[in-house]
Amino acid sequence: MAVKKKEFSFDDMRNKYSSSTTYKPDTFLNCGPAFLEMTGIPGPAVGHINMLLGHSDTGKTTALVKTAVDAQKKGILPVFIITEQKWSWDHAELMGFDRNGDYLFNSDFEYIEQITEYINELLDAQEKGDLPHDLLILWDSVGSVPCKMTYDGKGGKQHNASVLADKIGMGINQRISGSRRTDKPYTNTLIIVNQPWVELPDNPFGQPKIKAKGGEAIWLNSSIVFLFGNQKGAGTTKISITKDKRKVKIATRTKI
Repeated sequence: MAVKKKEFSFDDMRNKYSSSTTYKPDTFLNCGPAFLEMTGIPGPAVGHINMLLGHSDTGKTTALVKTAVDAQKKGILPVFIITEQKWSWDHAELMGFDRNGDYLFNSDFEYIEQITEYINELLDAQEKGDLPHDLLILWDSVGSVPCKMTYDGKGGKQHNASVLADKIGMGINQRISGSRRTDKPYTNTLIIVNQPWVELPDNPFGQPKIKAKGGEAIWLNSSIVFLFGNQKGAGTTKISITKDKRKVKIATRTKI
């Protein structure tokens, strides 16, 4: 007796085992014409994790503020997470940020887990309708704060990297990138400032490699990494100027 084969329909299988997801069009925040000229795009990508990586005095915080300025103009709520303790409102206002406008600011953090919990609280409030805004989360900077174990004197660099990989790579990354789906009412963006360390070449003819503090988790989960300065140093030259009998130093020839 012949065995009758069951009829197979790939369309039926696809309907049963596949899902259909559509995403919002890619858009960018605007950091100004100089940023566009140097990078080829206006600024960080909306709905993604972006990293601003570079040595001191290379313009990372300036780019961060310019992004927040554009966000305010577009009705996106800037959320400042400041852990490096070098924040200057005078500098932010000079860049065009409106302190009378809508924004959130929090610098009361001692370790990484407090920051990631704060971000998740904001996203939870957004989902509940308590925070009805697109969010631009700005963290300056990730390399300046340890994980709780290190803060308590029981851990080290590897524990900081592990926590970032867990909290950002396997948690917040999904919530940020998932906001790009067309069925999500709000779109969220995370921009993280980070300082690097330089890995020396293993032979006389090799080139130094720039590495992000806190491990590779944020680097790998970032859709775009903007490298400020060069591999070895800041890529800037400080010069002194005098204005109204006051001497100040500024950085010039910044590279992106």
